[in-house]
Amino acid sequence: MRGARFAFAVLISQAGAATAQPVIEAVPAQPRIVVTGFGEVKAQPDVATITYTIRGEGPASDDAVRAMTASGARIQAALRAIDNAAEPHTSQVKIAAVKSNECKEQQYGAPQLSTGACAIAGYVATQSITLRTKAVKGAGTMVGLVGRAGGLDPRISGFTLNDSRAVQQQAIAAAVADAATKAAQIASAGHVQLGSILSVTSGPRNDFQPVVVMGSRSFAAAPPPPPPPPVSVDLTPEPLTTTSYVTVTYAIVR
Repeated sequence: MRGARFAFAVLISQAGAATAQPVIEAVPAQPRIVVTGFGEVKAQPDVATITYTIRGEGPASDDAVRAMTASGARIQAALRAIDNAAEPHTSQVKIAAVKSNECKEQQYGAPQLSTGACAIAGYVATQSITLRTKAVKGAGTMVGLVGRAGGLDPRISGFTLNDSRAVQQQAIAAAVADAATKAAQIASAGHVQLGSILSVTSGPRNDFQPVVVMGSRSFAAAPPPPPPPPVSVDLTPEPLTTTSYVTVTYAIVR
């Protein structure tokens, strides 16, 4: 029988014989209501993520790396005017040899000597930078400063919350309250009395929705000191939406 529990009993014959026969008795499962609740909370972001690339070039690879690190230092010094606590995180360092356009060497073809048209004219070093800042309103101005100091492809890649746990708890509480409302409506429509919660499970969630703000691409070298005041960019990001889903099982009181 579907949806039933089974209890087992042993019968002993009156004659005292050691004969035991199992008897199966169906016990109905406890009635219940299962609902899904949804909760949503909006909060202003307190962290902006900025990405850009630093570049250096020179006749030797060491010269290119030195120029690259000097560019990174200039950019970091410029950003301290907005957020002195922001620290860049670096990755993906690349050094490439520069050859004439007449060189027919291919990446997956046979190697060629660095002579004639394929002689190395110099080197270019690049490095990807990611910077997180709590100066959210000043993040657009920081993008402009990166471009002024020689950074490539500066942009705001997204906004986040430094600690989303409190907001997530609020979303879960809202989801449980939504489930309770739905369960009460179902119980009222079915003319039954809602009992206690039997189980609660959480579902998928979306902690934030990234917002991308493109910065301008700049190849200009850093201006000589003293630099002019930074170009102020008015930036007001949209609130981040945190959602939560819960599945709640309620007992039905007989």
